[in-house]
Amino acid sequence: MQSNSSFQRIKKVISSVGQKTRLSESMKRIKKEISKIGGFVYKHSDSLEHMLKGQITIKAFENNRLVYSFEDHNVIVNSASVLISRLLKNSQEPKGGITYLALGEGASGWNLQSPPEATSSQAKLASETLRVPVTSSTFIDPTTGEEVSSYTNIVDYHFFFSESSGEGAFVELGLFGGDATSANETGTMVNYRTFPVLNKTASMSFVIIVRITA
Repeated sequence: MQSNSSFQRIKKVISSVGQKTRLSESMKRIKKEISKIGGFVYKHSDSLEHMLKGQITIKAFENNRLVYSFEDHNVIVNSASVLISRLLKNSQEPKGGITYLALGEGASGWNLQSPPEATSSQAKLASETLRVPVTSSTFIDPTTGEEVSSYTNIVDYHFFFSESSGEGAFVELGLFGGDATSANETGTMVNYRTFPVLNKTASMSFVIIVRITA
């Protein structure tokens, strides 16, 4: 089956990322394989002037098949403007732009299949359980949707999780920057999204891609 062969190639690329291969080439190959099994088709919108917009894709694979898929917008939170202001005032003052992705299990009592909607007032995850650095990032041509080496107003942030990493029940995520470190609840939150629970097991790998358009 097409999905099985695509899964095997995606899995191989994810494994190679940990070996410090060329991340941009790895991401191109993963996007190509994901497109074959349905999904991960981004289209630029002309209604993004003067605003940050976010988009998220999650694809999880287990036993040679796609077992979880989620694609939707994500909410740019209020604190993102604070990070932008800091970077514009003095690029040496915050440690950096977006540097980490945080995943969480949500608050006690949440319906994990239908968690509360994300809001722009969110400043941290309800219950952060995992934090990872950006695997790679790339600029996107707003007309063609292709990865480019020149600067544009669209950036894709890529996160890869192999079978041996990132186990847990995840229902929320956020990007963090500024003074963010590997420690939970550090840095400035840029975006936030809740989603139906992804129960990550030791036999599952997954990819998260977050697009930010300015």
